[in-house]
Order: sequence, then C-alpha cells, then structure tokens
Amino acid sequence: MENENLISHTIQIAGESYPVRLTEKEKEIAVEVEAELNEKIADFKVKYMVKTTKDILAMILLTYAFEARKNSQSGQSISIANDKVERLLDIISREVQ
Repeated sequence: MENENLISHTIQIAGESYPVRLTEKEKEIAVEVEAELNEKIADFKVKYMVKTTKDILAMILLTYAFEARKNSQSGQSISIANDKVERLLDIISREVQ
C-alpha cells in the first residue's frame, strides 16, 4: 500500500477516537466495522450489564473467535470472521497502550 493513496480517517468506538490512515476501500470497511462494533457494545452493555469497555471488547472478541471456529468446523469460509478478530485485536491493543 502506497502512502500517497492513504487518507486520514477517525474511527469512533465506544466514545473513543482512533485516527487511522486507510485506502478508500479500507475506509468503507472501517465504517461498517465501526457501526457493527458500536452496536455490539451497546447490546453487550444492556444484555450483560458490563461496565468497562475493555471487558465488553474482550467479550465481543470471544464472540467473533467462536464464530470463526464454528465456521471453520462447518467448512464455511472463515476469512470474514478472521478479519473481524484481527480488527478487534488491533483496536484493543491500541486502547491498552
């Protein structure tokens, strides 16, 4: 990926801002992932009465990991679930720093 093709974008997850540099195609994916994560965070807060964002992100990560494992066992493509897990790991690692 060439630097000249990158654009600046800020991802908002659980009220935190994460500035990133992405291609146009990645930006489309980032917007979808951002919306999905924020929706899941809101759902987990209500369903499980979890208070810390770190715990909620860990629970979401586990959900995606189980989803990936089930898909791989059933012979379905796991690339989508793996992408979600990788993105979540990246977000969590940034939050911890």
